[in-house]
Amino acid sequence: MAWIAFSWAALATVLLLGVVGVPLARIIGVRGFASVALAPAFAVTVIGIAAVVAPWAGLPWSIVPVILLTIVLGGVLWGVRRATRRFTPPPVARHRFDGWLLFALLVAAVLLTARVAGVFGDPENISQTFDNIFHLNGVRFVLDTGNASSLWLGHMTNPSGGLAFYPAAWHALVSLTVQLSGVSIPAAINAVTVVVSAVIWPLGALLLTRVLFGRSPVLSVTAGLLAASLPVFPILLMDYGVLYPYQLGLALLPAALAATMRALGLAGGRMAPGRVWWAVALLGCLPGLALAHPGALLGWLALTAPMALVVVVTRLRAARTARARWAVLGVFVAYLAIGVVLLKVLRPPAEARGWPLRMGMVDAVVDVLTVSAWYDVSAVLAAVLVVGGLVWAVVARTPRAIVALGMYVVAAILYIAVAALPLMPLRDILTGGWYNNLPRLAAMLPIALVPLGAYGAACSWACIARHQGVRRLDAKLPRWAAAGLGIIVTVGAAAAMQAPSVSPLPVAQQWAASPFVLGPGSALLTADEAAVISRLDEHVPEGVVVAGSPWTGASLAFALADRPVLMPHTLMEIGDEMQLINDGLADATPGGVVCDAVDELGVGFVLDFAGREVHPGEHVFPGLQDLATSPAVELVDEQGDAKLYELTACER
Repeated sequence: MAWIAFSWAALATVLLLGVVGVPLARIIGVRGFASVALAPAFAVTVIGIAAVVAPWAGLPWSIVPVILLTIVLGGVLWGVRRATRRFTPPPVARHRFDGWLLFALLVAAVLLTARVAGVFGDPENISQTFDNIFHLNGVRFVLDTGNASSLWLGHMTNPSGGLAFYPAAWHALVSLTVQLSGVSIPAAINAVTVVVSAVIWPLGALLLTRVLFGRSPVLSVTAGLLAASLPVFPILLMDYGVLYPYQLGLALLPAALAATMRALGLAGGRMAPGRVWWAVALLGCLPGLALAHPGALLGWLALTAPMALVVVVTRLRAARTARARWAVLGVFVAYLAIGVVLLKVLRPPAEARGWPLRMGMVDAVVDVLTVSAWYDVSAVLAAVLVVGGLVWAVVARTPRAIVALGMYVVAAILYIAVAALPLMPLRDILTGGWYNNLPRLAAMLPIALVPLGAYGAACSWACIARHQGVRRLDAKLPRWAAAGLGIIVTVGAAAAMQAPSVSPLPVAQQWAASPFVLGPGSALLTADEAAVISRLDEHVPEGVVVAGSPWTGASLAFALADRPVLMPHTLMEIGDEMQLINDGLADATPGGVVCDAVDELGVGFVLDFAGREVHPGEHVFPGLQDLATSPAVELVDEQGDAKLYELTACER
């Protein structure tokens, strides 16, 4: 039953993204596969903006403000498009149904679903990691307060409003999945993760590949296989962090890059609805990137730099007057100025950018060339295909090939800089927007690797197919036999690309699965502690606050049992009343200042989890220690070393 409910949650998420995103794409004239691939980016933009606008309109967070905003935006876009239809280029001929594209998507979705599900193991499992405390409780905070705004979520840890902005599109999306499907928060998070990894990511990767290099079956199928075979995305971000919002942002990034190519006129052939409306499509993607995670927006800024350079060089060569050349240079300078401002505004504070170098320069270059970043196991077949793509792109030297090469070079430079560049000021300029953190930039590599690897396979096959013997064989084979042979080759390639001897995927899945294991030695929440939390509704009335150290997992009573907690995260703004409780609850006496603070904050119970902290260390809260001998509390539940106490010293 758990997997059936989980499947419904994943399906509800897909339907939500499609119902919101596809109509908007079609209204502006995008058709076919592109309308489906762009839909998640449009939907996340609508969800993120609706979450900000809903409180101002007096609407609690639900699907209602999302649908209302979709209708309003759709109406405005439809009206503008209708009013300007005489300026719209005539429609292009529609392509016929592409069965190989659908096959590529299905293969990628199946492979990625199996891998991601293999990571979390059970729909109710949680990532036992530091960041997940915030993400789990953040979703509950959205549901409890009815507010999913990026201007509000920070109040969970900073009630005074000190954290004025926290990108909350992911939390808004997960909370909608909870509301629509009725599953628990952990199950909803895992369902959304599957959708992000196995649906949004391959859709975007295939769209970008086709915009860059065309529609051939080999190109599509290889892109799908590569999207499912490079674990630095999406699996690394389930292992490291866990970085769910950034994972969502990067999954949306390829669609935004494809829209940028079309808007700049760099893609091959004419494709509806014309460059102006592709610019509108791009504007529909960017807010979603920013509200999912600013690092994804910076990724767009970095990977579009080669596009900007190609456009500038092309326009300068085509300019016939000095005025035209100066106009092109002026636009480029403005682009650079906006980029510098974004880098400065979106850069995290210096204390969060202190991640050290991880290796030498040669090792970092080898990581990129052998596609072995982070896991130290080369994705051999992927690396061969990428090298082939690099060679063919250099031979072709078309604007699109140069853009693909440029994106690869940019992604490689950023990875090498964060991993090994000893010039710290320059390293911080280049990678500070990503916290100078290697896993975040390693996860960006596949966005450039997938199109190039697919191009390498497609060009190599085209070269082979020109051989006379191959052409004769192809002419003799019936279509059904050729299709069957293609499917067999694809299945064999999928098995080869994911084999332990030539792929980092098995290692990646094993590493990523470890934090999801619930047992006696789990880093954040042990099996005994989880059992006590599961029984909280038997002892703790609704609305009564539970104290406890967030470093030991006690704060997860909020997300998992729907009971408010004193400290929903480790990095909390500690007010005076909270400090009094943390320091003196064990010694509370009737009428004392601690009881006054207890009454003010509504604390009635304490969770005492004596296990290790999520990050090995010791964070002592004197008032929450030695409760077994405290006269201020009474034991009401226990399992192993996990105990729940009721505060009895203060009259309630």
